[in-house]
Amino acid sequence: MSKLSADKLTELVEHNKQMLRDAEDGNWEKVTENELIRQQLLKVFYSESSEEYEAEDIINAIQEIFLINQEMTRLVWKARDKVKNVIAELGKGKAAINAYTKHMP
Repeated sequence: MSKLSADKLTELVEHNKQMLRDAEDGNWEKVTENELIRQQLLKVFYSESSEEYEAEDIINAIQEIFLINQEMTRLVWKARDKVKNVIAELGKGKAAINAYTKHMP
């Protein structure tokens, strides 16, 4: 594998790791921004001949990215559930306010 190819593969994996760190920090705006960059890195990677990469390096990178994606998915679901709970609590508060104002003289 050429040095340039190795660098691109490493950059792709490292970018995924950074996205995971951003997700762990709850910085979803940054994750969204970085997803666009990740898509570009993937396009570059897939546009090159697979002969430029060692099969073992590709397998290792894909496995690492897969594990990162699984963890990011778990974090997304956790954040989604948190937002659902906040919305539910706001709905309860709104219902309480409506009930209170409805019975005011």
